[in-house]
Amino acid sequence: MKQFIFKLSIFCILCSCILLFLNKIYMKTNYWKSENNLYKFNNIPNDIELSNIGSSHTVYAMKYDFVPEIKTFNFGLAAQPYFYDYQLLNKFKNHLIKQAVILIPISYFGITQEEQYSLFRKRYYRILTRSEMDYYSFKEYLLYSKYPILSAGMNKTRLFRDIKQEQMSPFYNRTTSLNGHELYDYCLQKHNDWTTKDNGKTGYEHNILAVSKIIDLCYSNSFIPVLITTPITDVLNDIYEEDGDFFPTFEQFTTDLCNKYPDLLYLDYSRSEEFSHNHELFADGDHLNNFGAEKFTQTVVNELRSRGLLKN
Repeated sequence: MKQFIFKLSIFCILCSCILLFLNKIYMKTNYWKSENNLYKFNNIPNDIELSNIGSSHTVYAMKYDFVPEIKTFNFGLAAQPYFYDYQLLNKFKNHLIKQAVILIPISYFGITQEEQYSLFRKRYYRILTRSEMDYYSFKEYLLYSKYPILSAGMNKTRLFRDIKQEQMSPFYNRTTSLNGHELYDYCLQKHNDWTTKDNGKTGYEHNILAVSKIIDLCYSNSFIPVLITTPITDVLNDIYEEDGDFFPTFEQFTTDLCNKYPDLLYLDYSRSEEFSHNHELFADGDHLNNFGAEKFTQTVVNELRSRGLLKN
């Protein structure tokens, strides 16, 4: 029996060593570093003059490579709730200068839908501490942050077939666009996914309070909050027009915030003719591709400069 226990212990130790070794290699892969675009938080610059929070709409719309003369950073992550917008901005606020401009996106889905934390929580274990999360599990922390090989599933194959370094960028190969039935079907699905059952009441007050908390954080740290809605294709906008209930609620949402904060600037590009009718600027019905991002980023920067909010 003692010999069996000894052999079993040796086997377990060997398995643990192999697992730890593979985990270390996995965490060095380009795939894991860039999963969900998280690697960027390891290299946040200092003295940031312009930044944004938000979801994929700003992740793909603000391509700051085109304005290298400005210190910038994109705090956005795909499907990021306002709660985590606040937590990231609060955690890294010391990287921003006084009077830094913070773009706060107001997306169609961010008006009436209640925030979903559990679907995307696992990625924040790699960035935030226990007190900064909506819920914390030590088991999840181990699985998603310290020993991700245990939760990698089929992604374990990245140990042998990693992505190229250029693929780590969220802008990698975003040069295509949709058209015709493909674009319409995409937009119709988006409308169905984002439309709430009670015609715009679910989550409204929750989201007003969540955005207000971000605005208060900006003002308390001498930052300049700017609400922004990124361009949407006319195809998706036309579907919402047929809805009849959405746009009055959407417009009331931003009006309520601007009434609450009289100095607050709101830049609404959702139905901008410069973008909405040009489908070649979009990767799909509501996300800009690289061509659109270049044009949009420059448009926003020029607008902020014309208003005296950016000096460079």
